[in-house]
This record gives sequence, structure tokens and C-alpha cells, in this order.
Amino acid sequence: MAKVGDLNTADGCTRRSMEAFDCLQEAIYLVSPSDSVVLDCNLAACHELKRQRADLVGHSLYALREDEYDSAHWQALMDSVRQQPALTQNSWYLRENDQAYPTEEILKMVDWNGQESLLISVRDITPRAAASANMGNRESLLAFVLNEATDGMWEWDVKRDQVFYSMPLKRMLGYGPYEIEHNLFTWKDSIHPEDSARVMQELDAYLHGRHDRYDLEYRLGKRAGGYVWIHDRGHVSERDASGKAQRVVGMVRNIHSRKLMEEQLIRMATRDELTGLLNRRSGYVAFDQQLQLALREQQALSIALFDLDAFKMINDTYGHQVGDRALSMAAGLMSSRIRRSDILMRWGGEEFLLVMPDTDHQGARGLAEEIRSTLQETPFRTAGCDLRLTLSAGLASFPQDGKSTSQLVHYADNALYAAKEKGRNRVEG
Repeated sequence: MAKVGDLNTADGCTRRSMEAFDCLQEAIYLVSPSDSVVLDCNLAACHELKRQRADLVGHSLYALREDEYDSAHWQALMDSVRQQPALTQNSWYLRENDQAYPTEEILKMVDWNGQESLLISVRDITPRAAASANMGNRESLLAFVLNEATDGMWEWDVKRDQVFYSMPLKRMLGYGPYEIEHNLFTWKDSIHPEDSARVMQELDAYLHGRHDRYDLEYRLGKRAGGYVWIHDRGHVSERDASGKAQRVVGMVRNIHSRKLMEEQLIRMATRDELTGLLNRRSGYVAFDQQLQLALREQQALSIALFDLDAFKMINDTYGHQVGDRALSMAAGLMSSRIRRSDILMRWGGEEFLLVMPDTDHQGARGLAEEIRSTLQETPFRTAGCDLRLTLSAGLASFPQDGKSTSQLVHYADNALYAAKEKGRNRVEG
């Protein structure tokens, strides 16, 4: 075994030789290959570990590293070094405060003053390790995208404003290999108008760090027309020194079938199956929201409660299927006469409730009369004959007839009862 004293003899040849390495930035260690004891080191080694030379020389290399080696592993490593000109490996060294940092080691067997010795050059690779970790993240992300984005992927070069669209994504949108321009405007112009502002706001918030993720569901236009629902997820894969996004990669899933199913479930929960109108529960929620708005803004609001006349007779005479057709016809006719801001719901049985925001009593009466007269004049053909359907209506207006939903409905119900008592096929209230 080479001893420290042997390498620090009177002629000082070892120390003078190590001084030749003091001008190097890399840490240099001279180590005994038999037992890993540090025989000497240069100034850079002391600087990197924030220790004095006396704290390093004479101690095992194990004490300077985070890696744990037993004697068998060390000897196997030495055998490997002997078999090649030099061995490069990564390791972790410990500074004085036991703070570990990554390094790249080059190990080489040398004849040092007639003795086999291990010369180790150690370089701090903290910046490179950080970059490698980042690259690893990007590679993991890319693998994730390629493996999971079965319906398509995209990559946006922000600086050049170029967007790469994968072939599966092009096919999903109905484009051939060369039929879509690789720029951001192509994508922006394809977003459904109702979704566009939301998508661009979310993307901007993510790119500028206001949101920690970009994960949206929206509609993209297809080449042949129409839209497809997609789930779009993106990740900034490269930023410049100032943190500005330079490259964004993302994956797209076709969720059109799922969205249609969700819409159907929502429809089943909120719509009347026969007429397609809002059911009483969901319609009442919308009614209450509109009344709260009228209260807050001090706006007019009116309602009309309609009831098909002699509906029991239609059911008893012609059967429930004909009765269902009569209800559907009346619902369709009323829907065709109201504004988009109005709310029409099936209230129950043969009753319908119409909520008319920003409408005073006179305006409500005019619309109710139009619906009544139009239904009366529209033939309803069944069993080889034309029937004439009629309805009665009761009106109520906010605020004079009530200031809550229950008060307004109660007033309209009484008015409807009065219309029935006065001979049906009329509007009261």
C-alpha cells in the first residue's frame, strides 16, 4: 500500500508534481487503488469541497462521496479501470456541510513515482445535470404524448409561430397530409366561435404563468364542416433565459362521442322527454334566476301559465298517443313564437309556463294572445279528421302581481282558473 509519508519524502517529488495540477479548474485526486485513501489533491479539490488539504489527504475517498462502496465493489471498480485507458463515470461528492453535488469523474491508473496510483479528475456538473434533468422531463413528456395522444399531437414553435400537426390530428379534422397550413392562425380560426375567447384566455394565462396548466375541452372545425369536441392538453417544453415560452407541445383526444353522451344525459335530466322543453325543476331554476335579475336591475318580468282546453276529452276519445301528439304540437307552436331570451317549460300534465324577461304586462298579453290565436287556427289532424286545439292562459307581472316566484305563479294560476271559468280559449290576468 502506498503511504502518505512515502509520497511526501524529502525530495518532495510528489508534492511538486501535484502542484502542477493546481492551475487546473477540475479537482484532481491522487488515490491509493488498494484502499481508496487520498494521497494528495490539488487546490481546486479543496475549493470544491470547501475543505483544507489536511482534511482530505489521508482519508478514504468514501468519506468525500455520497456513494457507498464496500471493498469488493471498490476492487471491481479498480479492475475495470486497469482494463481501459480511462474510465468516465458520474458520482456525487460531499462538501463540508454534507451538501451533495453531481460530478463527472475520469479515473486513470498511472505510475506515480514508481507506484501504481489512481488519478481522478472530478468536474462539477451541476448545470449540466439540471439541463439533463430538464431534457429527461421533455423526453418523458414526449413519450407520454406519443403513447397517450392516440388521436393526435401538436407542437408550437412560439418564436417562429409555426405549429406542427401530427397526421392523426389532421385525419381527425378531415385533412390530408398537405392540406393544412402549419401556423397558429389555422388553429385559432378552427376553434368554435363560442369557445374561442375562453381557449385563448386560458392559453395566454398558462404561457405567462398565471395558470399552472393548459387543459381544456372545446370544439375544433372540420374540413368538411361541423365541429368535433376535443380534449386539448399542452405543456411548455422549452423556455428562454427570461422564462418566456419558446416551444409548447400538446396532445389531443377526440371526445365527441363522450360530449354527445353528456349532453344527452343533461338533456334527460333537464328536459321533458315528450316535448323537449325544460322540465319543471330546471325551468323553475331558470325562472328564479331571471326574477333575481329583474329584482336587482329593477326590470319588468311577466309570466304566462297555459293550459290546453278539454285535454282529458282528447285523451279519452282518441287515446293517449294522440294526446301526446297534441302536447308536442302545442309545445312546438309556442316555441316558434317566443324570443331566445324567453323561458318555456312544461309545468305539468297539459300545463306550460312561459317566463318573459324584460316584458311588462301589456307585452305579455300580446304574446299570449298571439300564441292562443295561432293554436286555434292551426289544424290538428288525427284519425282522419281535423281537430281544433285551444288553450287558456293566466298572466302575472313583476312587481305589481308578486315579487317572488311563488307569488307570481299563484297569481297566474288564479288568472288561469278565471279564464277557464269564463269559457276557456282566452287570456286573463
